[in-house]
Amino acid sequence: MLVIAAGVVILLAMTGCEKKEVYDPDEPDYDNVFDFSTRVSYTLNVKYDVPENYNVYFEVYTRDPEQLDADGQVVKRDIEPVDVGFTDENGRYSHKIVVPATAKYLYIYSPYAGVPRVLVAEITNGVLSEARYPDEVSGARSLIARAGDEGYKDAVYNKTGGLERLGYWKNTKGTYLLNGETYELYGRPDYLNSEKGVTISSDILKVINRAVPEGGGVKPDLIKNGDIHVTEKAHIDLCLVDENTSANSTLAYYCYETANPPKKVVDIKDIVIAFPNSKVLKNHDHYPKGNNGALERGEGIRLHYWKDGKDLGDEFPENTSIGWVIYNNGYESGINEKGGINVSKKHFYSTKVLNSDKKEHVALFKSGDNVLFGFEDWTNDYDYNDVVFYVKSDPIEAITPDIPEVKPEEPDDNDIAASVTYRGILSFEDVWPYQGDFDMNDVVVKYVSSVGYNQKNEVVETKDVYTILWSGAAYDNSFAYQLDVRRSEVEVTILSSLGGNGGAYVDPELDKATIRLANKVSGYANNLEKETFTVVTKYMGRKISKEDFILPPYNPFITTTREDIEVHLTNMRPTEKLNTENLGYGHDRSEPDANLYYITYDKNGQQMPFAINLVFENDEDMDSFVIPEESALINIKYPGFLNWVKTNGKENSDWYLNPKE
Repeated sequence: MLVIAAGVVILLAMTGCEKKEVYDPDEPDYDNVFDFSTRVSYTLNVKYDVPENYNVYFEVYTRDPEQLDADGQVVKRDIEPVDVGFTDENGRYSHKIVVPATAKYLYIYSPYAGVPRVLVAEITNGVLSEARYPDEVSGARSLIARAGDEGYKDAVYNKTGGLERLGYWKNTKGTYLLNGETYELYGRPDYLNSEKGVTISSDILKVINRAVPEGGGVKPDLIKNGDIHVTEKAHIDLCLVDENTSANSTLAYYCYETANPPKKVVDIKDIVIAFPNSKVLKNHDHYPKGNNGALERGEGIRLHYWKDGKDLGDEFPENTSIGWVIYNNGYESGINEKGGINVSKKHFYSTKVLNSDKKEHVALFKSGDNVLFGFEDWTNDYDYNDVVFYVKSDPIEAITPDIPEVKPEEPDDNDIAASVTYRGILSFEDVWPYQGDFDMNDVVVKYVSSVGYNQKNEVVETKDVYTILWSGAAYDNSFAYQLDVRRSEVEVTILSSLGGNGGAYVDPELDKATIRLANKVSGYANNLEKETFTVVTKYMGRKISKEDFILPPYNPFITTTREDIEVHLTNMRPTEKLNTENLGYGHDRSEPDANLYYITYDKNGQQMPFAINLVFENDEDMDSFVIPEESALINIKYPGFLNWVKTNGKENSDWYLNPKE
């Protein structure tokens, strides 16, 4: 049987790729086998300081996900994450992460309330550090620190810009001790309540995430009216809950008779400073000085009722209303060498008619007796979560009748809570177990795959789009891939641009789910119009954790002259249909007992691949990939390839992004 199989391969090799004399080591260096992977696996460790029972969603990027826009506002880039995940209920995450080998930093970005927006982990000599604040990682960020800390002076006397005040605030160095750390104070009021106004629970944070999610999607009924209407006598406190803006913004308020709302800004008689600097305290060791805050989460003040230039005390009469105004980056620590308010900064009101852009800038909502509102402090994404406040009223019924309700919602394990897209190009040599010409173009397949996870970091569903790009061989090869699950555990749906499923099917003879996707690709691979196969796989049985899941393109392979001749990526296990007598035969140096498969060496003793998976972070880079020319070694088109192989991937990891012109 072995002689017959080998004879068929040799005969077809002569009509396909050129067969050459090659190096034939008696003792391959199996300890230094290179898997030709363009991905690297690490353990990612993240720890957020959060209340109990709060799972934090985050995204991972290989470059800074934030940048300054033309207005000097910090905004999120339009880029895709290389991974996503959820912490456990205590804010901890320690799991495997697989990222492109070109990555030098991993940026952990979270859109959730109550946690730092960006953390950074650094990759040094193949080791991934723990996630830290960006300013603790040299070279990780290029953002310019916001806020005016030039001319910094300790000050208790403050400039108000003509606004009314409830008291004074501090602009001092290293005087506030919290949990054993000393903080700078930038606009900390001396009129704060003696006790915290609200404990920031996981339920409050979950409601914020649902009501005002990062990036938009706020329900229209939450932004109809951002003002607080007082229906009976009440005492009202205001607390800072969360902020995710780079601006040191000033929050102020104004009072009016509910039946007579202001129609123009000049109708407002008194604007009163509530929080000079609406930012959460951040340790100076972790954040640029100009971006620090003044308040712990949950700290607050008691509002006073103002009318006709007079402070009438802390009781609000019935049938009065409170409106809000935010001055974007209005607090400046260096203004007049003191700490003061710059009212010339762009500002927005909760009363829509007063805004220059005529848009709503406040989302108001409640959950039970918890009343919150979020401000959109600029004119870009309108997600209304740049600064979030809590309103506490005694009695609570005085302000709640018309405020829309948002309830926390527990996720279903069968629902997709987050997804990440993987993309790449697969290139195969097809005369295994003999070597070809290493042009790596006998079969070339592109894939774009989306993996959907639930909140437990388990795979719920995948959607894979495979495009047959090229066939540079005489063989009529077929393309397939195998999942690391049983057929009974998944439900597979296939749609092909060839019509129907295009002849694709799940192999009924194999226990593991194996999708025979593209048969006899030479008939259509090189057409101008490329053929695609879309596969949706639902995981109906056991859920697979990210830790154990084999990422797209899973275990891809081609079959050549028969189904029992398979070409896989280095160290990927063949299916049960493989004629195993070809393992270790010809130029193949597989060692199944050591879990080493599809290994070979060229005539110079250099390990070379039978197949390779090239991963990309965006469509632009992937679509600019140049398929190597027929019968020309891949390193001719990609000069960095050989050094990448010789250094086992430590150098020239971006070789396939840099073709020779």
